[in-house]
Amino acid sequence: METKPRISFFEPLSPTQQLYESLRYISTGQNDFFQEGRQLIHLNGGSEALMRHFRNQGMSGLLGFNHSFIERCTTCSNLTITSGVNRGTVGSHTCYGESNVPIFRCPLCRRRYSARHATALWDVRINEKDYCRIAKALAEGVGIRTTARIFDVDKDTVSRCALQAGIHCQFVDSILMHHLHLEECQMDEMWSFVYKKQHHLEPFEQLQNDIGDIWLHVAFEPRMKILIAVVPGKRTLENLRKLTQAVHCKSDGHVPLFTTDEYYSYLDALLWEYGQLARVDREGLVGRPSEYSYLIPKHGLKYAKVKKTRNSGRIEAIETEISIGTKGKVKQIIDQSPCSKTTNISFVERSNLHERLNNRRLTRKTLGFSKAMHMHEAQIWLSMGYYHFVRPHFSLTITPDDGVNLIQRTPAMAAGVTDHIWSLKELLTFPNCYHG
Repeated sequence: METKPRISFFEPLSPTQQLYESLRYISTGQNDFFQEGRQLIHLNGGSEALMRHFRNQGMSGLLGFNHSFIERCTTCSNLTITSGVNRGTVGSHTCYGESNVPIFRCPLCRRRYSARHATALWDVRINEKDYCRIAKALAEGVGIRTTARIFDVDKDTVSRCALQAGIHCQFVDSILMHHLHLEECQMDEMWSFVYKKQHHLEPFEQLQNDIGDIWLHVAFEPRMKILIAVVPGKRTLENLRKLTQAVHCKSDGHVPLFTTDEYYSYLDALLWEYGQLARVDREGLVGRPSEYSYLIPKHGLKYAKVKKTRNSGRIEAIETEISIGTKGKVKQIIDQSPCSKTTNISFVERSNLHERLNNRRLTRKTLGFSKAMHMHEAQIWLSMGYYHFVRPHFSLTITPDDGVNLIQRTPAMAAGVTDHIWSLKELLTFPNCYHG
């Protein structure tokens, strides 16, 4: 059944979103998302440079590119594969430091640089093993001060480690976690706060978007146990649009079955990304054509809601409603699912519980909450990177042909992104080849 969106759906876009849509129109020629008199941004001939920048940042799905990762020298602008020298002694100037870190040389510009350059270990003063152990403790849910006491370092050192590791994990996620084949996508919001809770904010502080109640808008794939996207911010329609846009960018083009709770803004966000513009035909006498338009879902979009009836905070009844699509198509997807038996959001809610248990900043009623938004986001990305690449998931374990040794897998292995379980050092030293 087609449902007309709310009027609030036609809110003006931010300048960044207008830039994305302009580049997307130039690259693909798809102009079905320009509505209500919106116009292209004049880029003054800089579209190619901007496309190259977004492609290098891993936004290939947004602009329709097939590849987003290339190797280049980290000290010059020439595209090439850097060549390295053999590991040797410190006296031969091929390695340095207590860990004998190798030094590489660019074959074009002949500059030398450390193997730690463009990794999370760059410009780190502490021991490499201690750095990885600190990052692992933070990813497992240990607090900043507790980690500092365990490893006998200053708490500011631990904070810098968390920030650098989180930024690097965000880069790895943008590069590797794309072109995913999604069959189911469950979306939900998880409450958290930064600096103060919302009802404790002063009138002036309530105008700021980076403190107070911060909701984590989560998109989860239950078959591969992947956190497709996490958008921290206020509980607004704009952040839900960012969430659905991130899901669309990271998918391989296949439209999954979307399942959410009864929050009304999800329908608007899904139609914004997976809908098309339709106009109302004029009825009656011939005259000026009608300018009223609304969004309708594209072919293949399926969306179901899970409505929960509560009494004094306790759930009494659960009902499901199919907002977009037919019951037959939804039932076919559920019957073919290896995990879902009914239309539900249980898996994304279980993922939220996992995040609260393994992320100190999301644990309720503790002093481990975030005091700044950038540290809040860094810890979220560090937990996501550790969850996707390093920590095996129990439900993804498979039995080999011999039936003796069980094969453990991470969500990244289940998605076909990697072929083995990464160590934390491997995650933190993944080369950022677009680092200047």
